[in-house]
Amino acid sequence: MLKRIITSVLLVAILVPALIFFDTPVTPVLWGIIALFSMYETSECIKNKSQLSGGATLLFCVLAAACPFLQYYIGWSSEHADTAIWTPSLLTAAFAAVFILYALGVFGALKPNRSPVSEICLMLVYVSAASMTAVAITQRPHGGFILPMVFIASWATDSFAYLCGSFFGKHKLIPSVSPKKTVEGSVGGTVMAVAIFALYGFIVSAATELTADYIAICCTGACLSIISQIGDLNASFIKRTYGIKDFGKLFPGHGGMLDRFDSVIAVTPLLFVFSMIFSYFS
Repeated sequence: MLKRIITSVLLVAILVPALIFFDTPVTPVLWGIIALFSMYETSECIKNKSQLSGGATLLFCVLAAACPFLQYYIGWSSEHADTAIWTPSLLTAAFAAVFILYALGVFGALKPNRSPVSEICLMLVYVSAASMTAVAITQRPHGGFILPMVFIASWATDSFAYLCGSFFGKHKLIPSVSPKKTVEGSVGGTVMAVAIFALYGFIVSAATELTADYIAICCTGACLSIISQIGDLNASFIKRTYGIKDFGKLFPGHGGMLDRFDSVIAVTPLLFVFSMIFSYFS
């Protein structure tokens, strides 16, 4: 537990400055690193069941890491304003298909009979969409206040789902995929995530001259919380398919990049879509 707490504090210490300087190359660098390690961990996950070469692994990693930089440099150019919206939008549509495919496996509607090569291709779309849409969010009006929502939704849900499940959990959620998760923890995590979203809106309004749309913020919090939990289950589903406990050991007490950012990756494309529909701050 102590390792988890220390690692969480260090992650926050890294992310806060990155979010403050959201309109600088710090953002694509951060998401490029997340994408790079996520694809590397995917290749390590499937390596015992595939013939994937080191060169192919490197190619997948570079492709994923390049997406946030492409979005950053295209998006900030007025000459490519349409491309800055449509490129991540199309990738988000592909992401939705992959997300649903994994979710069908989680809920038992589809057997995990994918080949290792198709697995890494699916994960390339999954991770690239998240890294590109994260940068695209910062290019929306007040994007610097919107992007933190992906971390709030993911980590608030995870933390409070764990606490609520520990104290009140009696009914298992999907024991075949994640034995420790409970229905009570899931509901508690979502309720608390919505409350923290409302608090976040209040803090932004109090600290700036912006007005928060609390209905849009709270509805988004509920949706993102649910998606973050499914995203976490999707990652657990992949790990069980390939017989591993964690994707890596990058973060002591948390596992690898995908273990820590699986929910963040899942909610980011959805928040990008919502950011084009709702005006959270005005």
